[in-house]
Amino acid sequence: MESVLKCSGGNDITSHTGGAPLPQICRRIAHELVARYEWRLLPADELVKQMLDAVVPETSEGELERVAKHRYTLTLYEACLQEEDLPRRERAYRELHRYLYRAAYNRWPELAEDTTQQAIILVYEQIERCRAPGTFLAFALWKLRHAFQIVQRARGKEFNCTDIDDIDRRHSIHQQPSAHSHLFREERLCVLIEAIRHIPDKRKQKAIVLKYVAELSDEEIGDQLNVTANYVRLLRYRGLERLREDEQLRDYFNIERNEAV
Repeated sequence: MESVLKCSGGNDITSHTGGAPLPQICRRIAHELVARYEWRLLPADELVKQMLDAVVPETSEGELERVAKHRYTLTLYEACLQEEDLPRRERAYRELHRYLYRAAYNRWPELAEDTTQQAIILVYEQIERCRAPGTFLAFALWKLRHAFQIVQRARGKEFNCTDIDDIDRRHSIHQQPSAHSHLFREERLCVLIEAIRHIPDKRKQKAIVLKYVAELSDEEIGDQLNVTANYVRLLRYRGLERLREDEQLRDYFNIERNEAV
C-alpha cells in the first residue's frame, strides 16, 4: 500500500504485463498517448526510453500508462516554466490549453472557452506554486476549477440557474458518467497524496493511508508500524491535524464545496 504514495510514478511497481516484451508494450502505449493527446514536446521514442528507464519488467500496462503520463507531465511543466525557449513554452501552453479545454467542455460546455483561458492565466501566474512537477496536470485542473468560479462570478445573474430546464440540464451533466470524470478523480487523489507527502513523520503518513486507503484496522496498522493501536490513533489524529493546516489542500476543497453550492 505504500505504493499509493507514489502516484507520480517510480520504480515500486510489481504487477505483470503479460507475454509481450516490455519495450513493445511501452512503444504501443507511448504512441497511443501521443496520438490521443496530440503531444508534441516529447517524441514518442524518447518517451519510450524514459518509461523503460523508470520501470521494471513486471510492470502492468495500467502502471506503464501512468508512468508515461507522469514523464510527459514533467516535460510539460519544464517547458511551461522555462524562459529560454519561448516557442517551446508557447507550444507547451497550447497543449495545456487543449487538455484543459476538453475537461472544461465536458463539465461546463457554455463556459468552457472562457474558463480555459482564465485557467491558463492562473497557471502562468502561479506555476511556481506547483510544489511537485509530477502533479502539474492536477495543479492545472485545480486552477481550472478556480477559473470556473471566477468566470461564474463575473457573469453574475446571467449564469444563475433560475430556469427549471437549466437546472435539470446541469444536474444531468454532473450525474452522468463522463469521459473526463477520471481526470477530476485523479486530481483529487494527487492533491491529497501531495499533501500527505508533506507530513514530516512517515508514520503519520502511513497511519492515514493504511486506514483510509488500505482500510486496515488500527491493530493491523500497529503491527506494520510496530506500535500499539492507541498510538496508531494518535499518529493518525496528528497527521490529520497537519492536513487541516495545509493551505493548498484547504483552498482546493473550499473550491469544491463552493462549486457544489
